[in-house]
Amino acid sequence: MKPKLYRDPVHDIIAFDLENDVERAVFQLLGTFAFQRLRRIRQLGFANLVYHGAEHSRFSHSLGVIHVARRIVQALNWGSDDDHVEVLCAAALHDIGHGPFSHAIEKVTDVHHESYTLQLIEDEDGEVFKVLSAVDSSLPGRVARYFKGRESFPRDRQVLLDVVSSQLDADRLDYILRDGLATGVKIGVYDFERIASMFETYEAADGGRRLAVGHRAREAVEGYLIARFHMFKQVYLHKTVRSAEKMLEAALRRAGDLLRDDYKFATAVDPNLARLLSGNRLRSHDFQALDDTDIWVALKAWSSDPDPALSRLSRGLVVRDLFKTITLDPNDPVLVARMVDKAKMVAKDLGYDPEHTVLLDRASDTPYTPYDPMAQTSAAHIPIIERSGDVTPIEDISDFVHLLGRDQYKITYLCVPPDVREILSEYLRVTTA
Repeated sequence: MKPKLYRDPVHDIIAFDLENDVERAVFQLLGTFAFQRLRRIRQLGFANLVYHGAEHSRFSHSLGVIHVARRIVQALNWGSDDDHVEVLCAAALHDIGHGPFSHAIEKVTDVHHESYTLQLIEDEDGEVFKVLSAVDSSLPGRVARYFKGRESFPRDRQVLLDVVSSQLDADRLDYILRDGLATGVKIGVYDFERIASMFETYEAADGGRRLAVGHRAREAVEGYLIARFHMFKQVYLHKTVRSAEKMLEAALRRAGDLLRDDYKFATAVDPNLARLLSGNRLRSHDFQALDDTDIWVALKAWSSDPDPALSRLSRGLVVRDLFKTITLDPNDPVLVARMVDKAKMVAKDLGYDPEHTVLLDRASDTPYTPYDPMAQTSAAHIPIIERSGDVTPIEDISDFVHLLGRDQYKITYLCVPPDVREILSEYLRVTTA
């Protein structure tokens, strides 16, 4: 039987050998509705408004994660076929719980995507559950553990969880390269092949089996951490991308408020989207019916809705007439509060509804979390196996990573209409002069 091949812009050929029991089981998941739906959810949300090449989907990323996880498993040469099918299925399914424009919708619904991932895996009537249980009746439960927190994962199998969720996991190793390629941001490049060939396992202090990297890949891991740090600065926390996401969040919140007030929209809202925005938990089938397309259809309809706040936000996203940002010092809460109050006054004077046009955005990223012996169930640090065989946290042998572990990248943006920003910028210049 010929292998199934995918031509990938990052990893070249991603192949599935259907005569291999493990690879055939993983490949069957690719044909489920839950996985194919990821073709209709962009990996980077609104980043394409700044980097026009960032049109790639969570489908392509998830394929890449399978490939990277398989490379790690091959390098480790550890575990049985049952272990391998379990970890590769978890890698394949890690993103299936993402809603449309995932991070914005999560802030509106207060439901993290891993909650829906669990639901889709454990739903006995669902396609994913049936595919997994056809391989082994215990497989759905074993895969579900990957999304329930490190504390609930067997200690002697923690290395498998590290492959799917850690500071050097298959997810991060793929998206840094993929997002860097799609955006054209060259800082997103690192030596993947060096890292992929140097994975090892070791026995941690608590007796658990964990993931590590050989000492000859230390510099490559440093390069990976540098790439991730700069991708956050240049892409993920880009001010225009964040402004668009805040506008979508505001539009969805406004729509949800109107739905709860029985407002009559000019165009009917998709029933599943309406229930989601109204704060209801969706059944698996209904959740899977939603993707980015449904949000764009709604935004186009809302662009001409009589509600002025909803129409302004929606039209701005459709035609890229975005709010402008003012960068504020995240360590000066007094200034931030003063600017928000001033922005609301200015917006009201200009005829805007301040609640929906003065949007405060706060975000942060920790480039690297150092080893904490008191929190061994937390996200795995990056251990290096030295020539002597000793296992050392990378921050103890890398001055750069040591400094990175003491840093946190934080942003605070005030997102407002352009005419509001113009007045605020002058006010800020005068008051801080």
